[in-house]
Amino acid sequence: MSVARLARSLRGWALAIGGAGALMGWPPPARAQATSWLYVGGGAGVVDTGEPQTRVALQLDTGVGTSARHALVVGGIFRAQGYLDAGVDLGGAARLVTRGFALGGFGAGIDAGVYQRFWGDHGPGVVGNLVVGGPWGITFLGGASVGPGDQRVYFVSLGIDMARLTVHRHTGLDWFSNPMRSPGD
Repeated sequence: MSVARLARSLRGWALAIGGAGALMGWPPPARAQATSWLYVGGGAGVVDTGEPQTRVALQLDTGVGTSARHALVVGGIFRAQGYLDAGVDLGGAARLVTRGFALGGFGAGIDAGVYQRFWGDHGPGVVGNLVVGGPWGITFLGGASVGPGDQRVYFVSLGIDMARLTVHRHTGLDWFSNPMRSPGD
């Protein structure tokens, strides 16, 4: 085989591979319609380590979920839950909510997950809660956690979900417009 013929053959293969790579690398338009949450709230917690103590609770949740085009939305959240004069729990949870909740209206859901406690009896634990949402991102949470040494915490929290108030809100548009809302109709 001559050098010229080998060069033409390699050039042909290089063009074919390059063309195929260009076609596979050409991105299609993005069609992601994920939901998201960014909740900030406060409330109270009862810490039960044998003698119940009431503490002020502050909470931050953030996470993402599947499209709100379906009746149920599945996702995950990261949670930081602090108790004044005690410490903070950091964790993650699976979230299952209704379409109405995901789109910033009335709806409900449940969270179940794990956390790491950095106060009291340090260590991992499990947490579960009920989440109820109203218009304009108003959110109420109530739940419980069981941690190291059979330490139990019961908590309630009221706050605003900024993502449900802004990006994902499809309710109350006559009173408070949302020109850049996410798809979901």
